[in-house]
Amino acid sequence: MIPLAALASAVLLVLVLLQPRRADADPITPPATCQVPGTEPSTPATPQGGGSFAGVTLSPTQTTTVQQILGVAKSMNVTRRGAVVTLQAGMQESTLNPLARNGNAVGVFQQIAPGPWSSYAGYDRTDAAAASKGFFTVLLQRAPGYETDTRPNHELAEDVERSGEGWRYQHHQAFAEAVVAALYDGSGPPLDCADRSFKGRIQVTVTGSDVTLPPEAGAAGVVHAASPQVATAIAAGLSWLGITYSWGGGNADGPTKGVRDGGVADSYGDYDKVGFDCSGLTLYAYAQAGVQLIRPSDAQLTRAKLAVPFTQARPGDLLFWGTHHVAMYLGAINGQPLMLEAPQSGDVVKVSNVRTGGDFRNVSARPIP
Repeated sequence: MIPLAALASAVLLVLVLLQPRRADADPITPPATCQVPGTEPSTPATPQGGGSFAGVTLSPTQTTTVQQILGVAKSMNVTRRGAVVTLQAGMQESTLNPLARNGNAVGVFQQIAPGPWSSYAGYDRTDAAAASKGFFTVLLQRAPGYETDTRPNHELAEDVERSGEGWRYQHHQAFAEAVVAALYDGSGPPLDCADRSFKGRIQVTVTGSDVTLPPEAGAAGVVHAASPQVATAIAAGLSWLGITYSWGGGNADGPTKGVRDGGVADSYGDYDKVGFDCSGLTLYAYAQAGVQLIRPSDAQLTRAKLAVPFTQARPGDLLFWGTHHVAMYLGAINGQPLMLEAPQSGDVVKVSNVRTGGDFRNVSARPIP
């Protein structure tokens, strides 16, 4: 007969090994980069969730989403009121998160395809610009006279969303009006925005397409990116230098607790540490530049828009080892090829020399061709 203690241990091991490997642990809210000014400081509004109106903040991802929505609004000749209605809906439905999912409901506006008049079909609903075009299409169909419509904004938003809880949108009207006033045509007070490259625990200086390595990198020099967008991704990753490695940790908004792996990572307690693993770090960095990557590391190569030999790699490209590791290339600094990586359990996010031995794949993926 098998001793009860041994049987219990075996069952426990099986449960650990079968535990879902999902990086859905408690997220850390990234440092806010923009504060929304109150249009009337003497009578600040209070959006749902508490906090003074002047204290409502936008993360880097939210800022990019707002800019995309307003860009589409202007291209479709949607007025400022229409833009305000749209931001009210987006804030309530997803907190302006283009990657939000709830069953079949996807994206900023939680659209379910195909939608009325098939307005939500034929595009990636996690693309904030495409999703906002779908929203505006329905708004213009259901409320063509929205600009002079006597209904309150939240009822216009509900006319599009048909959520059954349209009253909730009204809590975000003051917020949406301030953002639109600041960004739609510049008629209102500007958003109080820090440099959008200052996203993590340390400050990183970006000038155009050049990223200055911070002291925490352990190397002095400037990374010359191909574009400001790539520079944004590089700076975003560098801003988390020194944070702990956490297997399964990190998402588009920043570091998170890791998850259990039933092995080495568990022995280091990664499931209870807040940080990034290798693909979580690169996913986060490019999310700040408006590019969606997925896990695991190997998928960031197989689904890359462009892959080139390592000899043609540019700063910001992704480098790979086997199917288990990815790092961000920083280029040759003072003659030494460097990379940014979250290496392994027990280590931290850091800048390292590029390792070209072992199972190095000698190829680089370019998320922004």
